[in-house]
Amino acid sequence: MDTIHEPARNIPVLDDVDVCVIGGSCTGVFAAVRAARLGARVCLVERNNCFGGAATAGFVCYWHSLFDTTGERQVIAGLTQEMVDRLGRIGAIDFVPGQRFDRVFNSEEMKIELDGMVRENRIRPFLHTVLASSVAEGRHVRAAIVENKSGRGAIRAGCFIDASGDGDLAWSL
Repeated sequence: MDTIHEPARNIPVLDDVDVCVIGGSCTGVFAAVRAARLGARVCLVERNNCFGGAATAGFVCYWHSLFDTTGERQVIAGLTQEMVDRLGRIGAIDFVPGQRFDRVFNSEEMKIELDGMVRENRIRPFLHTVLASSVAEGRHVRAAIVENKSGRGAIRAGCFIDASGDGDLAWSL
């Protein structure tokens, strides 16, 4: 295989936080929000132009039931319930016709609500940004190397959460 050598270079540190979440799906946003509400300085890296993953960018506008299979006991709550409530207040979620507990929602309104959660919790967003590599010391990730239209940069963090859906951070090690 033919190769090209890329010379070593210094990479600017874009942020130094307590928690860096890779992947801005609803799960990634919820992980970032929870960390921020616990007092952590948080950033959130998302390759798309919006948060929400398949729910927003992929128009998967269906939210499964928050109840057990009998519909008698709620088994999912927390930030998922908070998002359902936020969407409900603006009329952007409704029950699936013929279903007791499953819901459909307006994905564009969900984008706005997810942006609101990020902003309200002072999470630094990095949209249109991909994880390119990582820097580890032993078994501990010390920095994520990311790229966007501004170029290549590093995000240092005490803790990393891989919410990419593909294990991107683990793969980069």
